[in-house]
Amino acid sequence: MAAMFLYAGPFVLLVSIPALFYGAGPAAPLATVGLLLAALIGAEFLSQRGAVLDAGTNPSGYRALLAVYIPAQIGVTAWAISAAAQAPLVGFVSLAISVGVTTGVFGMLAAHEMVHSTRRDERLLGTAMLSAMCYRHFRIAHVHAHHRWAATALDSATARLGEGFYGFLARTLGGQFREAFRLECKRCRTKGWFANRVLRDLAVYLLLLSFIVGLAGLAGFWFFLAQSAVAIMVLEMFNYIAHYGLVRRKIAEHRFEPLDDRHSWNSSNVVANLLIFNMGRHSDHHRRPTVSYEGLCYLREAPELPAGYAASILMALFPPLWRVVMDPRARRARADATQAPALGAVLSDSPGAAR
Repeated sequence: MAAMFLYAGPFVLLVSIPALFYGAGPAAPLATVGLLLAALIGAEFLSQRGAVLDAGTNPSGYRALLAVYIPAQIGVTAWAISAAAQAPLVGFVSLAISVGVTTGVFGMLAAHEMVHSTRRDERLLGTAMLSAMCYRHFRIAHVHAHHRWAATALDSATARLGEGFYGFLARTLGGQFREAFRLECKRCRTKGWFANRVLRDLAVYLLLLSFIVGLAGLAGFWFFLAQSAVAIMVLEMFNYIAHYGLVRRKIAEHRFEPLDDRHSWNSSNVVANLLIFNMGRHSDHHRRPTVSYEGLCYLREAPELPAGYAASILMALFPPLWRVVMDPRARRARADATQAPALGAVLSDSPGAAR
């Protein structure tokens, strides 16, 4: 089980936020973001692509890391609300960015693992993490919509070929909320409005924000919203690059070919994946969404990002650069997929279809 501690890097970066704040000044937590980017980008040059770690046969330790990380992230967020409310503006901004980035990367990836779990306690823990970034509807839209319609025009979380990140962000934020609400309305048709989880989520936000105002005032309120906005933006950067420009063929009316390895961008660098709970093995995650992160495999035939997730996210912030680098690759990947035989169509394109 010692191998599980190779995934402990997020804890180091999380703890660095309060350590830098108290040890080096209010602006210092921004260094955490720099360390994260340096580690992810540096790994692309220093470690092997496609390597597979021996995860062992007992996943309990790996799941325990997530179960510990989520309360730790929520705890740092709670501390930062209090600290930012009394800090100068530079401290408020540095904490909002650093806490938001760690929430959007590590907290979100841990929550993502949990909401895919078959265990109710783990799903509840994932929902708690999503509450700490005001994005609870993700657990519905991602599991029941994205995993069904990824790489089709029906999925709000799939970026179209030629679509810039900022246009994608404007489209996906409302689109995923509508998908979650529509799915909940269908699920609760005979159960009454109170069973609708999206409506209950809005009530949770109201209570949570009221509690924050009561404890930390309006400064705490604005800080919580700011770090949530940063975290959501970081998450949607992941979504943007994960399926950019890749499409599944519509092989009959109301039918798509199944999602397979060709429809997700991957990053196979072994060290970089240790920092993002193996989410670079994205094709295998879509192939086996309930498999724990340490068991995801490198798939040689899956499309590969040219520079890993971190560098790709930085490129995506500059749409002209992103398109120059990625559009030719996306077109080649689409052409290769077109030449492959289509698998049996099993998915309806009806937005009301249940998973």
